[in-house]
Amino acid sequence: MTGSRLLLQTPSRLHFGLLGWGPGAKRQFGGLGLMIRSPDIEMTVEPAATQVVEGPLADRVVRILGALRDRLPELGIHPKPVAIRIHRAPPEHAGLGAGTQLSLAVARAVMELNGVHEPTSEQLARLTGRGRRSGIGLHGFRHGGFLVDGGRMDRSSVPPLLCRLPFPEEWTILMVQPPGRHGLHGHDETRAFADLPPVAEEMTDRLCRLVLLAILPAIAERDIRTFGQALEELQAHVGACFTPAQGGIYSSPIADAIIRELRQMGFHGCGQSSWGPSLYTFSERPASAVAAAHTRIADRLGIPDLAAMTTAADNRGARVEQIR
Repeated sequence: MTGSRLLLQTPSRLHFGLLGWGPGAKRQFGGLGLMIRSPDIEMTVEPAATQVVEGPLADRVVRILGALRDRLPELGIHPKPVAIRIHRAPPEHAGLGAGTQLSLAVARAVMELNGVHEPTSEQLARLTGRGRRSGIGLHGFRHGGFLVDGGRMDRSSVPPLLCRLPFPEEWTILMVQPPGRHGLHGHDETRAFADLPPVAEEMTDRLCRLVLLAILPAIAERDIRTFGQALEELQAHVGACFTPAQGGIYSSPIADAIIRELRQMGFHGCGQSSWGPSLYTFSERPASAVAAAHTRIADRLGIPDLAAMTTAADNRGARVEQIR
């Protein structure tokens, strides 16, 4: 093991929707999403005499390290103890992919300290158990940007990365966090997918057409209006497919009202990330002008604890550097 002290930063993930699932689908899931600069994960990792983990989500990191100790010997790696300090991390189960990014960051750091400097996405997936449904967080950790994955053929395969585009960093992203329950995860998520009806082939065709012939060209041409219209149509279709599991197109009962307000204010591409409750929307206006929308919505709807933040696309992915 090297004696390096590492600084790791990884962005969060917005997931815009899955493209299809069910017994008749040749490939399961598939999807599209975007990596964003904040909220992000930042941690320092270094060799230690005994394992130490401090900071937000420390208990989860301890579990991740335990799983890595069991799996790394398959690659001929027998890791020694590390000290990890998590400086900041997004909330869990909010639709931002925190669990995936945290798992990948810890695995990446441990492998780096044990001489494996560029692990593949497939290696990281096997070590962490990530990428079982969506490959967006897995590939986004490595590449950043806007991504489309092709779903998986079987339970052991990793969803392949089909497309990665740099996303316009000048577009401001407003994140809104409605108060209330967290998104589905763990056994509840597994049970929800088992109970959901399969997606009709015609619906998958429509979703794929929206991705290929509307969303991707609009990103390439920096056409925020077309991008927003296509993304909202896709979100409406996907949300309808998930209605039996989350009680509506969105998981939060006040999400509809918030999104109506955002549309009236001229925002584009309003939607919910993954199981929510995090909502997102896009604007060509600067962050300073967009931030005021949060206060207006909270006042108009009478939601004093409505949380929000502005961010932008992350086109780099995770960063790892040696520090003193």
